[in-house]
Amino acid sequence: MIANREYSNDRLGDNIFKNIVQQLPVPVIIFDNDLRFMVASDRFFEESPLKKENVKIGDHWYKLIPDMPLKWRMIHQKCLKGEDLKCDEDPFPREDGSTEWWKWRIKPWFQRAGDIGGIILYVENITEKKKTENGLLKNIRSLEKSNNNLSKFAHICAHDLHQSLRTISLYTQIMQTDHSIGLNPALNKYMNRIIDAVDQMRNFIRSMLDLSHSKDKKLLLTNVCMNEVVQRVVIALKKEIEYKQAVIKYNNLPSVRANKYLITQLMQNLIFNSLKYSGESIPTIEINAEDKGKLLLFSVQDNGIGIEKKHLKKIFYERKRINPTQQQGSGLGLSHCNKIIKEHGGKIWATSTINEGTTIFFIIPKAAIEVSYPSDSSL
Repeated sequence: MIANREYSNDRLGDNIFKNIVQQLPVPVIIFDNDLRFMVASDRFFEESPLKKENVKIGDHWYKLIPDMPLKWRMIHQKCLKGEDLKCDEDPFPREDGSTEWWKWRIKPWFQRAGDIGGIILYVENITEKKKTENGLLKNIRSLEKSNNNLSKFAHICAHDLHQSLRTISLYTQIMQTDHSIGLNPALNKYMNRIIDAVDQMRNFIRSMLDLSHSKDKKLLLTNVCMNEVVQRVVIALKKEIEYKQAVIKYNNLPSVRANKYLITQLMQNLIFNSLKYSGESIPTIEINAEDKGKLLLFSVQDNGIGIEKKHLKKIFYERKRINPTQQQGSGLGLSHCNKIIKEHGGKIWATSTINEGTTIFFIIPKAAIEVSYPSDSSL
């Protein structure tokens, strides 16, 4: 009676064990020490090419998978000798020429006496994951090649622009030299501005190339007086300012640690946007700065047509124009501003009210030495 009871208990235990394994939420299969099938989880059959209805208890592993690679047969023997092995990515060539990828762990299971009773195999089919990864790698290589071509193209364009700008500057200086006697002072003044503008553009092109390669190359940073930056921008935008009869106000702006030419481009973009989106009113643009400890908070405030609230978070991304139904343009100006500020370790954002105006804020680290101009520089 006792023997029969023990036999019944063993069968009951086996059934419970098999039910537990079958319901495991991971792909698991168990073989005895002769590599004959004992039990597997339902999840295993979901991920394996084996069909549950075609697998019977006692079937040999290599009968179930006739194209079992020699490498795996050796792994099975190592495991039967007590080794616990695993691999996160393993290619599995099939007879039809295809390749599957598997993540696996294989370890021995032990009988009560301590002898190895067989093998427990955890497997996960990661073939689709590998295909996705390989596709991404292919796209990345394609993008890298495209970026390299664009970089070469940018350098060629920059070189040609430098040559043209150098020619403009050279001929302007020749005209000044050849006609120095009796040269109209106003004309001489405009020629000097041409030369300054050409130099600024050449430096800006160089800084733009540095910015486009900023991951590999550090920007040239110096102490830049923001008063001088705004003065340069006002001169560059003189025609637009006079046409709009705009009022530009700025006073006692400090210095920042920045790339002079990129920060000038930033301010030029912001002021030009305020002029562009002024609507019917005479533009009034105020530029201020506040000391925030290690950072300086700048603001460029206008009285223009404003921006809808839903657009405020989008305007600093490429191809997002402030008022796409009312204005033309590429939408790259504020995106470029965003990139410049980020490269300087800062942040840029905006607030706005429709028909009342917009304020662009940006924070940027302070320079070691601050320079202020005591005179009011309103125009």
